[in-house]
Amino acid sequence: MAGHGASLLLLLGILPALLVAVRINGKGREVLYLAKGDSVKLGCPYVLEPEDNGPQGVGIEWIQITPERPGPENVFLSYQDHHVNYGSGSGLQDRVAFVQTDPGQRDASIRVADLQESDTGTYQCRVKKNTVAVHEVIVTVQGGPDSVPCPPPAEKPAAPQCWSEGELIEGGSVLLRCFSRGGTAPLSYQWAKLAEGYGGGRLPSGTLQGRAPGDLLIRSLTVAHAGTYQCRVTNRVGYSVCQLNLSPGPRGRQAGIIVGSILGSLLLLSLLGLLIWALIARYQRKECQRACSDCRSSTGGTMPRPCTACAHHSYSPHGISYMQCQHGDGDERAAALLCNDGIRHQVPCPAL
Repeated sequence: MAGHGASLLLLLGILPALLVAVRINGKGREVLYLAKGDSVKLGCPYVLEPEDNGPQGVGIEWIQITPERPGPENVFLSYQDHHVNYGSGSGLQDRVAFVQTDPGQRDASIRVADLQESDTGTYQCRVKKNTVAVHEVIVTVQGGPDSVPCPPPAEKPAAPQCWSEGELIEGGSVLLRCFSRGGTAPLSYQWAKLAEGYGGGRLPSGTLQGRAPGDLLIRSLTVAHAGTYQCRVTNRVGYSVCQLNLSPGPRGRQAGIIVGSILGSLLLLSLLGLLIWALIARYQRKECQRACSDCRSSTGGTMPRPCTACAHHSYSPHGISYMQCQHGDGDERAAALLCNDGIRHQVPCPAL
């Protein structure tokens, strides 16, 4: 019994040493396909278990393994005792940095800028405490001008276009459309409603996937559907986004716009009719004055009173147009006939 108790105490004494002191929060080995010139974040967040009470600090190493560089491991970036050290020989010194200012605060992720085809390879993140945790990311950079790829170089989606179809009124339906004209297939489309201008929001109720991959149908529009929507187009190389603002108005306002348009059109037609009437009246007044002048000439200028009223009668029994002028109180009349051959004649005025 005493020997069993001693064995138990010995097991409890060495158990903390058997526990994993460092654990990386990763999803196993990652595989990334990227385009030349892109930037990428290689994640390596880690957790220190409570059992790790050693005095030594956390050590971090990033190692690049490429088929073109056999030989010793290439540590291109490391962290120890609150100091960051850059390696040499990898060509990454000016393009790599830790994401956090202090990688010792449970995040050893790095960012690599301006990717080149020579950056293709396996990247290992090693976090050391009492034990060592390792996380691997396989990076393939494509799209260089000197490469002869088979299949062709992958390209991330071209900047998509976003637009809407339908009436933006409460209770109506609207179709949000998104389309990218370039990028290596297959392309995946995903809509999201942004929360105060930031990504990752959920879609409100009443939204359905349209017939086309980039279509989003919203039925029975309400105030809850108002906001900014983002379309994200993704392929194995990268992604591109576009945004669209949705502001459904009340149904009554739409009816008011229609009624206002109709009333405005009627007012415009009324003004146009008034203008035409004024032009016709002016023309008739000038014709009146010209007819009176003709009547005065027909009577040899002997009319006792000026011509005050005129009327034109367009009947022509023998190809003759007849102009009648009324003077003064209507007791004196004169008439002029204009024949087709242009000769003016004076005849007695017929009775009205």
